[in-house]
Amino acid sequence: MSLEQNKAIALQFDKAVLLVGGSGVVGRQAARWLRERHSDVPLLIGGRNLQAAGEVAQESGAAKAVAIDIDQPRLGLGSDVTVAAVVMLAPEAGLKGMSYAQDLGVPYLNINAALTEIGPELALFAHRATAAPVVLASHWMAGAAVFLALNSVKGFESIQSIRLGAIVDEKDSVGPAALEDMERLHGAAPAALVFEGGRRVWLSGDAAKGTVESVDGRSLDATAFSTFDTASLHAATGAPDIRFDLVTDESSSRRRSGEVATEIVVEIEGETDGQTKRSRSMLEFKYGTASLTGLSVVLSLASVLGLNNRSPARPGLYLPELLSDTQWFLDELRSAGATIQESSN
Repeated sequence: MSLEQNKAIALQFDKAVLLVGGSGVVGRQAARWLRERHSDVPLLIGGRNLQAAGEVAQESGAAKAVAIDIDQPRLGLGSDVTVAAVVMLAPEAGLKGMSYAQDLGVPYLNINAALTEIGPELALFAHRATAAPVVLASHWMAGAAVFLALNSVKGFESIQSIRLGAIVDEKDSVGPAALEDMERLHGAAPAALVFEGGRRVWLSGDAAKGTVESVDGRSLDATAFSTFDTASLHAATGAPDIRFDLVTDESSSRRRSGEVATEIVVEIEGETDGQTKRSRSMLEFKYGTASLTGLSVVLSLASVLGLNNRSPARPGLYLPELLSDTQWFLDELRSAGATIQESSN
């Protein structure tokens, strides 16, 4: 989309996109990517710390800081505040942000509603299914991994297994909200959801131990991790075996004296023309996990609002892969600095 088209669409906005948790590590990155790609869309940077939110607002331009209370109706905002979308980048136990978006009839996008705790969101949506578009984007890096995997399966007639691996650099500043999410989810469900033989299985202990081969070819110890990607890929491909493994180690980029990068690896086995086929796809993003997550959030937000040369999404329940074209999403990641490598045999 051209800059002129972006401006034409942005001028339709007399309301601001509300980033709840906008002063956090991912929030800052989301604000930066949104401002870079859609410069005329107004922003509300919402946070508990108004001073920190104000700093992000000042950095972003065309933005205002607002104090948020996620336990209050309307998130504690006055009736004079109007928004174009509610983007939840911080955990919310009471679903006040989702209710707020439904009351206003504007899109709601959440990256914190994990598989093990999604029931209340689904129930609230079901009771008000026509109120607003609801986007559940708690996938790895808010969708980056699932789009890489969906692109990788295109050359197969049938899929037997999908293995995903994510490598987070030990020096990557993922932020306190992300660490809080990890701790909360591990405490609530220490077992990891995978699919084995076409059935969902919860792994723990030794069964959850695995390995991931990094971009530079190292075999790294990993642990199975529950993520929306597993469920999305099962629904999209019907593959009987799907597993997601997580590694915290030195990234390939830093090991070669480069940036503190984040890596995603997808290995697929299936059949084409009656022959066994294997593929391996690798995504490396030199700006780290928070930046890749923030960018993916902005891409899904652009799709739900119709900023990517498409019509705005109608009320309904969405996952990132149901909002955006796979090739478009990956091309946008590449244009932002992602390196994607693919091989097959």
